[in-house]
Amino acid sequence: MKKEIIFRRLISLVIILCGGLVFAQEENKTSLDEKLYQEIKSNGLEEAMKMYEKHKTAAYEGLQEPLNLLGYKLMMEDKDLETAEIVFKAQIEEYPEQANPYDSYGDLLLEKGEKEKAKKHFKKSAELAENIQDEAERNEMKQASLSKLARLENKHRKLDFLTGDWEITQTGYRDGQPVDIPKSTQSISYLPGESVLRVTHTKEGNTACCERIVAYDALDDTYEMAYISAVNPNGIQVSDIHIKEKGNGEYEFIEDYTQNGEQKQAKHIISKKDQDHIEWQVLIPKEGSQNWELVNKMEFKRKA
Repeated sequence: MKKEIIFRRLISLVIILCGGLVFAQEENKTSLDEKLYQEIKSNGLEEAMKMYEKHKTAAYEGLQEPLNLLGYKLMMEDKDLETAEIVFKAQIEEYPEQANPYDSYGDLLLEKGEKEKAKKHFKKSAELAENIQDEAERNEMKQASLSKLARLENKHRKLDFLTGDWEITQTGYRDGQPVDIPKSTQSISYLPGESVLRVTHTKEGNTACCERIVAYDALDDTYEMAYISAVNPNGIQVSDIHIKEKGNGEYEFIEDYTQNGEQKQAKHIISKKDQDHIEWQVLIPKEGSQNWELVNKMEFKRKA
């Protein structure tokens, strides 16, 4: 009899414990950011912040940090920029050495139209991202902030002057001697989103040649170019392009690429004569010398 009573008590204890576990699981189904949001709606922001102080974790939770999620919910869903700003500022005060709070506040400032202030916060975020130990996370965070900064500073649009339809007359050079190359055309335009250039090159007689996709890489402050031949199955060849503005409408591109497993380099000198005329020279390192050798010269004339 005694054993039976003890057994029943154990069963009751297990039921109580399991019941408590289920209750705790039900409680955890509502995330802290959602509880904070509901508290704002019911009792105001001040009470919500008291709740946050009571329930916050000691460790930084990154993109899932409750104040981060709450701020975006207020900003994007409620369009309550005033309250969202207070929340994002509180996140910065809570985690002043973390990158993402500054990036998030930068997004809020953009929504308010305060672009110069937003730039400062994206720069701060990119600087603090350098302290992130995980390389993938560090690059992702830094890329996000620098990409927004690049768009604000229009860095991704340095090649705007190339857009349009062009007729191309070109001369090749072999051992310093000119070689005529048939005329061709290029159509250069932005893909949807207006930050990636598409270059379609057509040979004389409207024969397909190749395409290039050119995009700005904010992390390395370079352009990346993918080359795809329309006739040869060579896959996609990728180049990195560093651009310098020389002044007076002149640009210098240094292109780094791999050809047949060997690292190569080319220099492009582009002179913008006027809105409708561009001169484009291509040079490669001269063998056994530090000098550059001209291999191609093109005249771009905008189609009427």
